[in-house]
Amino acid sequence: MTAPLLIASCGAVTAVGLTAEQTCAAMRARVAGFEASMYLPPPARPVTVARVPAAQRLKLQPSRWLLSMAELALRDCLGGFAARPGRIALVLSVPDPHRQHAALRSLTATGLLDSLQQRLQMRFHPLSCVTDEGHAAVIKGFALARQILAGGEVDLCVVGGVDSLVNGDDVERLQRADRLHGETNPQGVIPGEGAGFVGLSLRGSATGNGPLAQILGIGIALERDTILGERFSTGVGLREALENAVRDARCSEPDFSFRSSDANGERYRAWESLLCATRFYRSPRVQMPMWSVAASVGDVGAAAGALAVIAAAMGISRGYAPGRYAMCEASSDNGLRAACALASAPGAPAPPFRSRAALLQ
Repeated sequence: MTAPLLIASCGAVTAVGLTAEQTCAAMRARVAGFEASMYLPPPARPVTVARVPAAQRLKLQPSRWLLSMAELALRDCLGGFAARPGRIALVLSVPDPHRQHAALRSLTATGLLDSLQQRLQMRFHPLSCVTDEGHAAVIKGFALARQILAGGEVDLCVVGGVDSLVNGDDVERLQRADRLHGETNPQGVIPGEGAGFVGLSLRGSATGNGPLAQILGIGIALERDTILGERFSTGVGLREALENAVRDARCSEPDFSFRSSDANGERYRAWESLLCATRFYRSPRVQMPMWSVAASVGDVGAAAGALAVIAAAMGISRGYAPGRYAMCEASSDNGLRAACALASAPGAPAPPFRSRAALLQ
């Protein structure tokens, strides 16, 4: 049996928080960072988006803006972790190619990684890499992280993504495809931006406080009926990913108490999620809650999978999650589907349990 991956640390930057703790607290409080601050070309109509609060000068160059968000989230994730130079690997997810994101026109994906290392004044392990497979890329990256950590050359593998859909190109693309949220389309995408990173290890916490949670299994699949095509998904690919995750975790479907999803509110994703849930979660339950990060931060693209995992891990570790087991799931525009089975850290008390902060009061 493959050893579980321990979530040693996490970091995030979103429209509702500049750290992972702030973001998760805002999500728990049902805070939404939405505002009508963009306008479509004439006849001008307001567009609801979820912006990260920052000075406008930081957002003038798309590549520098992505670097700024990634840097802040990585510092949040790596804070307090002391490792020898080169003993940390990074698997970075960036906007998928079909979007032709403005940030990747002036700076290649590899250049983004190099610039990020310069900003952080550190060199990641040579096994570090960049992926561009959308929402599900981060959870798929957990499988790569497991291989990297098993090699024994690194102490911590950080997997995460950075993205921004709050730009003219993405907004117009979504509008042309009738996917943008608005008065005539309540089941549409609210563009968001942000970054999320998860620090994984095989030995425990990065800070000495104990791991937040553990990843028991990872599942990956492919959906043929993608959002970029003409057919709606019936959840076949996502269900396969969930089944693969459960098989990899050596657990069973009744174990899970809630879901944490990257679902962004649009009709395609809602139908896919509903059909998949009715076919996979077959055991009798009083309820099966689903946490959706997009309800607070909008669609954050390549960072969505990471934020779904961070929200679940933080909820489990702090004791306010519905149970000790969560299924995290993500779906990319290009058809990639990924899921991971999350559980409380080894030795953690069974819920309901109080957070460490509460015990100190």
